[in-house]
Amino acid sequence: MSQHDSLRNRTLQHKPKNYLSKGDDKNIYLAANRVMNYLDERFDMEKNYPNHHLEFDKSIKISDMVAFLKRRGERTEFYALEDRAIVPDGGIIYLVDDVKHIRYPLVIAEVKHQGTNNERLKEGKRKQATGNAIERLGKNLTAIKTYMHYENITPFVCFGHGCDFAPDSKTVLNKVWCLNEFYDINKTYVNKRDNDKEHGGFAPVSMYFREPEWTEDEMFNIMKEIAEYAFRYWLF
Repeated sequence: MSQHDSLRNRTLQHKPKNYLSKGDDKNIYLAANRVMNYLDERFDMEKNYPNHHLEFDKSIKISDMVAFLKRRGERTEFYALEDRAIVPDGGIIYLVDDVKHIRYPLVIAEVKHQGTNNERLKEGKRKQATGNAIERLGKNLTAIKTYMHYENITPFVCFGHGCDFAPDSKTVLNKVWCLNEFYDINKTYVNKRDNDKEHGGFAPVSMYFREPEWTEDEMFNIMKEIAEYAFRYWLF
């Protein structure tokens, strides 16, 4: 949803702007709203970047990803499903160039909950096989890394929680490490690593996984760091 008009409207200048739907009270959306307010104030966007605005969306069309890649003029062969999109659980915050009409991703966020065996054991039930939240994450992450292929950043974060991500759940956590190209988890990665044009490089992302649920404040602080880094990457 575009926030172009609301960013220009200063009638509520001294109150935090509500960038997202009031009916959606998920912690990840509340954290995203705070990140956008933080960026707007931190960079004083109306004064310093009058030709840009912040925007939030709940999905990314595959066709938009392809268009973002095509703008570099390096790859010519594409197959895109025009009616398909990926839907990250936490949505996407964009920096929008109003002159070039390009949306630059600042942070793409996922939230994954996996594991009910702790509740089942309390109820005297047998354990179930681990779920497939990680497999679904892998599908989206493949698309996002392709989307960011020509850039030196991958501004993506996933907050995973549930008993399947407890420290002793090595089978599931090993899947997370594999998705993260054997880089560590519970650490913020934005820049690509060991990257050079001749040999390619690696694109670790910020994978935060544990058993307890992540709080709004925790997600805000991590997302803020990623978004601010990406903001500087696109504009500085």
